[in-house]
Amino acid sequence: MPAGDFSCADLVNVQIKAEQMWAEAAFKKEYQAQAVAAQAVLAEQTANVTPTENSEKDNIVTVYWVDDCSDTVGDCTDECTITGTEAQASCKDYEITLCREDTLVIKEKVFRNTALSFEEVLARQWARKIQKLDEDIAKTVVAKIDSFSGVNAYTGGIGTVVGTNTYIPASYWTPEIVAYLSQVAVLNKSSDAYLLDGDNLFQQEILAAFKQVQPGDAADLPMLQAFRKYFDLFNMNAVLAPDQKTFMIDKGAVAIASKNQYGSSPVTISNGANITRFSVPSINLPGIVYDVVYKTECSGSDIIHKYKFIARFDVFLNPASECDPDNTGVLSFICGEAP
Repeated sequence: MPAGDFSCADLVNVQIKAEQMWAEAAFKKEYQAQAVAAQAVLAEQTANVTPTENSEKDNIVTVYWVDDCSDTVGDCTDECTITGTEAQASCKDYEITLCREDTLVIKEKVFRNTALSFEEVLARQWARKIQKLDEDIAKTVVAKIDSFSGVNAYTGGIGTVVGTNTYIPASYWTPEIVAYLSQVAVLNKSSDAYLLDGDNLFQQEILAAFKQVQPGDAADLPMLQAFRKYFDLFNMNAVLAPDQKTFMIDKGAVAIASKNQYGSSPVTISNGANITRFSVPSINLPGIVYDVVYKTECSGSDIIHKYKFIARFDVFLNPASECDPDNTGVLSFICGEAP
């Protein structure tokens, strides 16, 4: 690669190299993002978010969901006359309000006396920046879900409801807690709920898997597996500390929207701007896309390559929950005594 000559084709080759290196076990281990919270929402969301790129409005996305809040039960009428409100795909425009970025700077001369190639180091740093943005999104997801928490309609049992939190003493966080959580789900009209947990139930589930052969403990694992669970040991504790929280989330209640302004093919802007813009997908978060701005500078007889990776995203509460304003589809449980 001639000094300072890094074409659009070279950018594509670096991206391909990063994807190829991702298949290597050691590389994947090093650059695997700790982003379970975001992965959980992306796996469970049912909302259709569009468009994700090249919209005339840079920060607007449209969220589609099935909307049928009508209450049509009544006295019987003529069987040949059927009326009613049609269930349809409704939509709502949302503004993307969150934008996060990370930068990367590489000088060419550093590589003249090293066995490492410019492209290999760039591919590794490229993966690192995406990893850090993925993890930043996951932390934001945890904070947003916490803000979405509704009031637990079930005030009995082992939980003490205080505002939008339900406190459960540490001694009750055993496999048997599933019976209480199941009752909570029923009385809160939760549909196909899943749990996003830090470490309230992590060790219990691991131990239950090992104890399955013991007659007295054989039921522990099936009990714990009554709910789909996602354990984010990094972001739940980092964002919510000192509270140790577990969220019960209705499938489809929360959605992540990502919006890139640039297409996947690099486009160079000359006329003094000296920048190339394009987008790249997240390695760890399906559907998340990052914008990249690239430029070169000449300084001290060296060529400096500069990259800015930009995440434009937001986390939304499914507006279909407006059918029942008292139920947001998200409940928050804290391991500990109520204040």
